Amino acid sequence: MSAYSRQQKEKKIMEAAIKLFGEKGMHHTTMDEVAKLARISKGLTYFYFKSKEELYLAITKKGFEELKEVFQHTFQSGREEVGFDNMNALVKNFLAFAEEKKVLHEAMVEFLGLVSKYNDPEKRKKIPEPLLKSNYFKKLLNLQYDIPSIGVSIISKGIRDGSIRPELQPETTFYLIWTMLLGYERLKGSIDYEPKGLKIHEEVWNNAFMKFLFELLKGTQNLHKFQPFQGKLF
Repeated sequence: MSAYSRQQKEKKIMEAAIKLFGEKGMHHTTMDEVAKLARISKGLTYFYFKSKEELYLAITKKGFEELKEVFQHTFQSGREEVGFDNMNALVKNFLAFAEEKKVLHEAMVEFLGLVSKYNDPEKRKKIPEPLLKSNYFKKLLNLQYDIPSIGVSIISKGIRDGSIRPELQPETTFYLIWTMLLGYERLKGSIDYEPKGLKIHEEVWNNAFMKFLFELLKGTQNLHKFQPFQGKLF
């Protein structure tokens, strides 16, 4: 079998899995269903992916690779802009990615939680052995750092060109922003639900979030220059 033919079959299996995981969730999807939707035999499906968990890791890897491309494109296309503008674009592009590629984003977030267990010798014992031995898992341990490295480069650029506060530490600042973005994306559904006991409007929340981010990068002395976003960010 040629490398191209193998890649095409793997692509079909992953596309089918992403569709089913998005509709039913990973735990309620079977490899039989994935194989049927991909129109590939169950045996061949297991030939490419030894288990549903390994298939999920392959999807996770796809997520990190696609988000890395988003980050790289944002940085490269904004070479003539200051670092703050690059970071502003990066935030919008990240949120758009999380909204449009929900399964990939969810897989990435779940993997980051898995890494937390992996770093603890006792908790690591509870991670299924097939996952630990998977080549995808090993690749992901390194791939997870490619995305923040781009974000750190953008913040460093902003500090050098004066568009971002000079006292900020690039690595810490990017991880703080990433933490904020993950929480923002997680809470969006709760805000949309509009519980009766909590009065918060989505547009006000969006603007407050961006204002806080602006203050973090620019400082309070520049807040008067902040222009609230009109309407939704998505």
